[in-house]
Amino acid sequence: MKRIYIFALLSLLSCLNVLTAQTIDLEQEYRKLDKAIENTDRYVRERENRIQAYKTALGASDDNRTQYDLNRSLYQEYRPYMSDSAIHYISRCIKLADRMGDPVRVDECRLLLAYQCIESGMYHEAMDVLNSIDGQGIKDSNNRRQYYSTLAHLYGELGYYCKVPSLQKEYYDKYAHYNAMIDTASFSINDDGALQMKEINCYGTGDAKGALRYSDMRLKQVKKGSHEYAIVAFYRYLDYMMLGDSVQARYWVTQSALSDVENAVMDQGAMWELANKLMADGDMERAYRYIHFAWQCASKFNTVKRNSQISPVLTAISDNYEASLKRANRQLTVLAIVSSLLAALFLAILFYSNSQRKKLARARNELSESNTQLAQLNTQLSDLNKQMQETNLKLNESNRVKDEYVGRFIHLCSFYIDRLDEMRKRVNKMVKSKDLDALYKITEGNELRDKNLTELYEMFDSTFLHLFPNFIDDFNALLRPECRIALPEKGALNTDVRIFALIRLGIEDSSRIAEFLHYSVNTIYNYRAKIKNGALGDRETFESQVKSIGM
Repeated sequence: MKRIYIFALLSLLSCLNVLTAQTIDLEQEYRKLDKAIENTDRYVRERENRIQAYKTALGASDDNRTQYDLNRSLYQEYRPYMSDSAIHYISRCIKLADRMGDPVRVDECRLLLAYQCIESGMYHEAMDVLNSIDGQGIKDSNNRRQYYSTLAHLYGELGYYCKVPSLQKEYYDKYAHYNAMIDTASFSINDDGALQMKEINCYGTGDAKGALRYSDMRLKQVKKGSHEYAIVAFYRYLDYMMLGDSVQARYWVTQSALSDVENAVMDQGAMWELANKLMADGDMERAYRYIHFAWQCASKFNTVKRNSQISPVLTAISDNYEASLKRANRQLTVLAIVSSLLAALFLAILFYSNSQRKKLARARNELSESNTQLAQLNTQLSDLNKQMQETNLKLNESNRVKDEYVGRFIHLCSFYIDRLDEMRKRVNKMVKSKDLDALYKITEGNELRDKNLTELYEMFDSTFLHLFPNFIDDFNALLRPECRIALPEKGALNTDVRIFALIRLGIEDSSRIAEFLHYSVNTIYNYRAKIKNGALGDRETFESQVKSIGM
């Protein structure tokens, strides 16, 4: 039963369209809504122009019937736009209908006034208006039906918001009583009011498929993009929510919000409902934009009820959005520290390698000169011996400095000490044995640099995957199945993924990426283009989607 009351509460809100056997691109629908929000001033200006035209015509009219029609038109324009103005003009319609001696229109306008008061949260005022109407004396079938429908709507609202259990039950009982008194026989077969009641009744009994059948019939009778389309569509959102089809539900609530924006509707029920869903999905930035827009519209519509509904959602989304920004800042701080440490480690390795290379080159030159002098100057044996002693002293000093440097460096990169110690022993042995060819051979290649780069990349990969454990799966989800990347081993990235891992860390410039990965800039550009060509969606937004992974 409570679901029925919720429907009654939301009966004038926005709704959605039919999708059959189609793939729904929600992101595209969100972009349409974003574009409509950007053009809000134009839609508001169009409504204001219509209002001003009616007011100008009203100022030039002195005929009661013409004034009644113009005031009624102004009420219709203000009804979803400014609640207090709508109440003002429907109240003037009541006075004009009374002046014309037309009791049917008097009752009709009083019922519209009561309904507007209910939608604005003015329940006491609505009750006073309804009490001023002799329900038993209503002759017109449409007014009689609207009378009981308005009473049912009032007590459904009161029951929904009541916090006292005994009173809540009393309100719901009255809601059921007045709802049962509505003469459904007075509806025509295709009357939207009759179809809406049947849809609500199906929803209340849990028959979502039946509700959708009536929704399909209603949808055929409204123009897409109109305010009536938005109202019909919101029920489709609720029907699909009951079916558990979240994609269809989000599509339709987006269509409802889009129609509301394009019609300059300030009673933005669909928008704050969509913001709620986006917050649950974790899309805090968009949820914050939408709920803030709904709050601005609610301020213009000027009702306590809508403000009270939006306020807790706005607070929750604002808190979550702020928390997500703090998390992002913390992650950036961690990445900055890790990047600085990696850079420092890389520079230290380069400096040490270069220093060792120069020392070995000097030692090789000195040994060569000593051997040449020994061969040529046998008579100066004593001097050569002295020079050899000096050379040995220099070598010992070099070894002592090297040992002391290794002892300091071990505090920064302890995992390198065994490798360096092994290198020292091999060089010392070759120097003593004068095996210069072998000594040259082990120093001329790039194996040490390549190994260091490999370890640097391994350290980068493990650190990155520790920060973003689901990056590979999320990255592949952005690619077409045939373009997805399978890594050769767990815990390691290949060049393709490593490029986009750097982009995820905020390093977008191809020259900086090429510098880190030791490729040319053109090669990096080709890698990026190849991956983007395999994007599942828009390739222009692919890198933006990569940068949002893990947020």
